[in-house]
Amino acid sequence: MAGLIRTGAITVGERMPSVRQLSKLENVSISTVTAAYHLLEEQGWIAVRPKSGYYVRRQVRDSLEVPSTSEIQSRPVLATTSQLVMDVQREISKPNAVSFSRAIPATDFPITRHLERTYTRLSRMRKHLGIGHTNPVGPYELRQQIAHHAVDAGVAISPASIVTTAGCLNAMGLCLQVLTQPGDVVAVESPCYYGILQLIEAYGLKAVEIPVHHQTGLSLGALKLAMEQWPIKVVLSVSSFSNPLGCSIPDERKKELVLLLEQYQVPLIEDDIYGDLYFGRRRTRAIKAFDTQGLVLLCSSLSKTIDPQLRVGWILSERYYQELLHRKFLNMLSTPILPQLVSAEILSQGIYERHLRHAREAYQYRYRHLVDLVSEHFPTTTKISRPQGGIVAWFELPKHVDATELYHYGRKHDVLIAPGEMFSLNKQYQHCFRLNYSARWTPEKEKAIEKLGQWVAARCST
Repeated sequence: MAGLIRTGAITVGERMPSVRQLSKLENVSISTVTAAYHLLEEQGWIAVRPKSGYYVRRQVRDSLEVPSTSEIQSRPVLATTSQLVMDVQREISKPNAVSFSRAIPATDFPITRHLERTYTRLSRMRKHLGIGHTNPVGPYELRQQIAHHAVDAGVAISPASIVTTAGCLNAMGLCLQVLTQPGDVVAVESPCYYGILQLIEAYGLKAVEIPVHHQTGLSLGALKLAMEQWPIKVVLSVSSFSNPLGCSIPDERKKELVLLLEQYQVPLIEDDIYGDLYFGRRRTRAIKAFDTQGLVLLCSSLSKTIDPQLRVGWILSERYYQELLHRKFLNMLSTPILPQLVSAEILSQGIYERHLRHAREAYQYRYRHLVDLVSEHFPTTTKISRPQGGIVAWFELPKHVDATELYHYGRKHDVLIAPGEMFSLNKQYQHCFRLNYSARWTPEKEKAIEKLGQWVAARCST
């Protein structure tokens, strides 16, 4: 059915065959047809109209294509991130601008008010000032809740193997400090979240970029080839709903990845910060769920599910626990206690799970609306990723269109995006950019997408 919609055999707005009609036509059960329609609805092909049936919602753009492993000639390079990254960060606070550049969650959910009330109540009830430095490991009640929540990702771990941090990027930085020395080679995804590239630069490391498939994530073939050729000390991966593509490594491939790590005895730092924001029927398992030798260090936080202002993150690691704890002590002694206590209480209540269900539904709808707007205002040569979760989408323009020029154009017109060149050390995504779709759509935001589309259309026609 998706193929018929893609080729135009069934057009936008056309009514799909009824469940009973299709059941008889294909000689399958009604439950099978219903399940298929639900899947098409999840993927954005169709929409249900109460008491009327299913209708074609839109024609989805072709999936992004990425170069094959053999086409990407990657060798270790000293990480040097562009000044453009800092320029984009400074523009974040630009007044009256419509910002799609930050990978931050929406603030229009009820949990925001609950978070504010919890902060107020605990600041009065729990002593958090005048107590000196707290234990660097983090409060037990938070680590207990993190361990409990990790079960959803297939990870069974003791609170005694968890170190709390000041967010996920801080967690990954501590892991890199433990696992590497300046000049070491690390493997990163390509495209890769620019914050990870900045960490690599800060620690004087060299990076090998491993291509990422828009549906199945990190190329295991390319990673194996890199491990054979270079002395890779650690692999970094956003395994579930990567930033910026939104793709996820299937569970079977995660098993293969762990076997590869074990074969070469190379640790992996797993960024699982988007893992709870899935669009499917269940949460994907973390890479660490398949780890039996302690080679996977899982990092995460509440920055993408609730609010980055919490600055509460964590590392799950049995094998490197003592080294991580010592490194945290050297870096910051400890982290503020009040945000950790607030986070522990939020995680212990049913409101967090309700919030996640609400957020997943909202983000999936908001992504679909983004695709509708892009289909209306961008030229047909534009490609957009199909995230399986998370809050960002990746755009690919024709090769001759410079997305960094689009960024500068948007900035002048108070529309902010994240240009693709920030997501690689090899400058191979000059024609790409990333947008965040988490916030509620408004006429101003829709007009901003139209403005970007007009610029791209003008460039494509020249």
